[in-house]
Amino acid sequence: MLDTFFRKYAWIVNAVLLVAAAWLCARTVNTVVAAAIRPRPHVDLSALPASAPAPAAHAPLAVERLYPLFGLSPPPRPEEVAAKAPPPPPQNCTDRRAAPVKSGLHGQLVAVVMAERPEWSIATIVDTTTREGRIYGVGDHFQTATLLSVDRIRDPHDTTGGGFQLAVILCNAGRKEYLDFESGEGVAAAAPPPGQYQFLPQGAGAGTDLSGVRKVADNRYDIQKRVLDQSLANLNNLATQARIVPSFKNGVANGFKLFSIQPGSLYSAIGIENGDVIQRINGYEINSPDKALEIYTKLREANHVTVELERNGQPIKKDYNITGP
Repeated sequence: MLDTFFRKYAWIVNAVLLVAAAWLCARTVNTVVAAAIRPRPHVDLSALPASAPAPAAHAPLAVERLYPLFGLSPPPRPEEVAAKAPPPPPQNCTDRRAAPVKSGLHGQLVAVVMAERPEWSIATIVDTTTREGRIYGVGDHFQTATLLSVDRIRDPHDTTGGGFQLAVILCNAGRKEYLDFESGEGVAAAAPPPGQYQFLPQGAGAGTDLSGVRKVADNRYDIQKRVLDQSLANLNNLATQARIVPSFKNGVANGFKLFSIQPGSLYSAIGIENGDVIQRINGYEINSPDKALEIYTKLREANHVTVELERNGQPIKKDYNITGP
C-alpha cells in the first residue's frame, strides 16, 4: 500500500525537490552577482586627524623636597643662572663709532706721537708688571691686545664734557679698549721695597718725603741718587704726577710738554712748571719716544743732569747735581 502511495505521488516529491534546487541556484547566482557589482568601500586616511600620542603616565618627583632631607640647597635652575650671568662684552673693534672703555691690561701710556697719517702714529707703553717700556705702532701687539690707533678721547675726569685726552685704542678679545696716562684697571698698587718710598700725587698720601731734593740756586738743584733711582724704577707713580704729551712747533716735534703737574710731586720739587716743554736732557734731544727711552737708560749712571726746556717761549737751562751713593 505504501509502495502504491509513493508511486502515485512521486512526481510531487520530484517537483518539490526541483523547486528547492531552483531556489538555491537563484540565491547563489544573486549572491555572486551582488558581490561582483556592489561598490568597494574606500577611506582616505590622510584626511583623518592624527591622534595625539598618549602621554606616558609617570608620577612627578619633587626634587626640591629631597635636598632639605640631606641638609643641602637645590642648585639654581638653568634659566636663573642665565638671568644672573653678565652679558658678554660687545665685539665692536670694527665699529669706528663705538666708544672704547678703560682697559684692564697691565699697561700705562708714557708718551705718544700723532702723525699726519694715523697709521704712522706711535706710542710708548710701559708694562707695569715687568716695568719695561717699548714703542708700539698701529698693528703691533701689546700683551693680549692689538693697537688700533692713537687718538683723542673724551676725558672722563672733565665735568664739563668738553675735555679730551690722548690715549691708545686697543682691540682686546674683540672689544675696543683704551690705555691712557693712568694705570689700567688690572694694575694693583705695589708697596715700595723696605727703606724706599713712593712719589705720590697730592691727595694720594700725606707726608711724602722729598728731602732728597734741594734747591741751591736759581735753576740749580742737588738730588740724592736714591731719589733718582727710585723715581726711574717706579715709572707707574712718576707718570701719574703729570701729563706728558709731544710738543710740535711749525709742524716739527720739539720735545715733550708737561701739564697738570701735581703739587708736592717730584716735577714740582725740581722746578718744572705747567706748560714747560722739555727739549734736551744732557744734550740729547727728546723729540721722539725712542729718544726718551734712550735717555731714560742713560740717566741711571749720570752724576749730573742738565735739562733744557722752553717756558713761555723763553729757553731755560736747569742743572741737577746727583749726590750720594
